[in-house]
Amino acid sequence: MNQAQPVTLDVQATVIEVLPSMGLAWLRDGDMREWAVTKSTPGVDLGALTLGKTVCLHVRSVDGKQLPCGCHA
Repeated sequence: MNQAQPVTLDVQATVIEVLPSMGLAWLRDGDMREWAVTKSTPGVDLGALTLGKTVCLHVRSVDGKQLPCGCHA
């Protein structure tokens, strides 16, 4: 069986909620998909994320699943 190679895409997303006490932030992209990022996600600085801020979310796609793998402003 062939394993699909991961593909990383850059997605523009807007911050819709920041929960610093939980180490979590929610983002929404232009296709209305919601993404969760944590303080452990590479490039995430929860202190710099504010409601409405647009960020570049790195999304890894493997076997039909899409997972955030990094983020920068």
